[in-house]
Amino acid sequence: MFNRVMLFAVLTMLILGLSGCGDSEGPKEASQPAAAAPAPKPDEEKVPIYELTKDEITAHPGWTSRNISVLGVKLGDKTNEVQKNFGGLENTRTLPAAPPDPGYYLTIYQSNGLFVYTVQLTGRVRKVEIYDTFTKKIADEKLKKLMNTGDFKDPKNLKIMRDVLGMEEGEAQDNAQLASESGATSATEYSYDSRGFRLVQFKIKGKTLNVLRLIELKKTT
Repeated sequence: MFNRVMLFAVLTMLILGLSGCGDSEGPKEASQPAAAAPAPKPDEEKVPIYELTKDEITAHPGWTSRNISVLGVKLGDKTNEVQKNFGGLENTRTLPAAPPDPGYYLTIYQSNGLFVYTVQLTGRVRKVEIYDTFTKKIADEKLKKLMNTGDFKDPKNLKIMRDVLGMEEGEAQDNAQLASESGATSATEYSYDSRGFRLVQFKIKGKTLNVLRLIELKKTT
């Protein structure tokens, strides 16, 4: 009888011990966080594209350089894949890096009316300049009129610019280096950098020349 009681007591202690071990392991397992699933990559923001030679650009308030294509080419495109759109190549030269600007390949098309700047390291279009000989291909009549407007130091002409593009950002900047590189008497830049473009007015041999420069928008974090 005594042996039976002792055997029952030992079995009871073993069962209780095993039960205790199971309970102590449970919370440990539960406390381990499950591996987090990788966050999905956000879809690239899509924006409407307006073609300079076909669309009324200024009818879309707040347009930026991201919205514009020139002969079907957008900033950021690989030049080798789209250069056929520009027509015959008229001139080309290499521009060394001048920080913060990278080195560029400059290619010129459309009767010296279209200047395309390709970043040497990436092969992508970073900047496009539209000159007077390309103006006739611009579909937007307001923008076309602006490109042919005279000296912006004349308040009447400055009002035309602001009616078409809105108020410029900051004061106009005289760029002596740009004037020297272009063989101009002067070069004045009107900045719309938050929208990805500038209007540059050159004075060359008594003639006023307006150039629309499209530049990439800086990515915001």
